[in-house]
Amino acid sequence: MIKIQATFIGYGGLPCSLFSAIDPETNILAISAESDYRIERRDDCIVITNDTNIPRDSLFIDSEMMQAISAFYTLKAGVAVDGASPRLVISDRAARSNPESAIEKDGIGTSGPKYRISDSVTCAQIAALATCLYAINADTIERAIAMTEAFEEIAVGGLITI
Repeated sequence: MIKIQATFIGYGGLPCSLFSAIDPETNILAISAESDYRIERRDDCIVITNDTNIPRDSLFIDSEMMQAISAFYTLKAGVAVDGASPRLVISDRAARSNPESAIEKDGIGTSGPKYRISDSVTCAQIAALATCLYAINADTIERAIAMTEAFEEIAVGGLITI
């Protein structure tokens, strides 16, 4: 289980911290709880933030917004490893962080759907988008590591079944 603390400032509403978890075995992202802004890291959490003044593992910048929106919709439409469960679950304690109401579709461009962010977007909603982007990137890294381990096994004379 990968625990995430997304701490955001500078958007609508109050600064906040959003707590989530990714289960790499099922590919499910659970956005669990929104809380008051906190600088200190909760135990065992990866910190994602746009605040350059706090210790962090990942800095979210505005130029990543479209990727984050795409990640949100990928997770929202996705199905977990079991073939039935949704890949994105937002608990009641984090319901206000659901970014869907702040995203406006703005047509289709040459590279896919175009989106606009509402002026009323909150820190919690941006924290959720950044968390979705992190989850998608973490999944890509996990797959790359698994593939590297498989190649390493082959290189030392191991067998692979198809």
